[in-house]
Amino acid sequence: YREPLLAACYELQSRLYNILQLKFADKYITNNMAGKRDSAIESTLYVFAQFFGWSEIIRREVQYLRFSRDEQTREIGRLLRDVTETFLADKYGPQFMLWRVEQRGLGERMIVSSDSKMTCLGYASFAEKRSFMQEWLGPLKDDLENVQDGGRMRLTELQHLLLDLVTRLDDKQKRYPFELKSA
Repeated sequence: YREPLLAACYELQSRLYNILQLKFADKYITNNMAGKRDSAIESTLYVFAQFFGWSEIIRREVQYLRFSRDEQTREIGRLLRDVTETFLADKYGPQFMLWRVEQRGLGERMIVSSDSKMTCLGYASFAEKRSFMQEWLGPLKDDLENVQDGGRMRLTELQHLLLDLVTRLDDKQKRYPFELKSA
């Protein structure tokens, strides 16, 4: 489960970096540059949901989250917990706030079984089943359409934590050998 969790962390932190530093939401969601609004929203909601899916799988299958050192396992667990806590913290205001049960609910809806193993929905399957996740995705979509200061602060903290997770999960930089940027 290390590789898919690493990929989910990388994809979400990358999108958050794009929102925070490259004005992704302003360009593609607010101003609909190149007619990409729907795709920008759907793909952003997908990387959020995918992260929650893999987080829920890890929570259920925690015995598989073992690395060569117990210290590394504890550090990954701490960072995942910090991400969860950042999503639910009210100090940033209501934007992008998801309580623990909402995070888990969204994650549960993303899980499918394949060859008797749990995995996450792919993007096309997510698009087909998105309506079953609307209660959690709707508020995220609304937040993406008008990112405010509290939302920016939460997303910045999340991007930093996810970047730290990517660095810890890919500690030898085999998967992502290039420099990763902090928002």
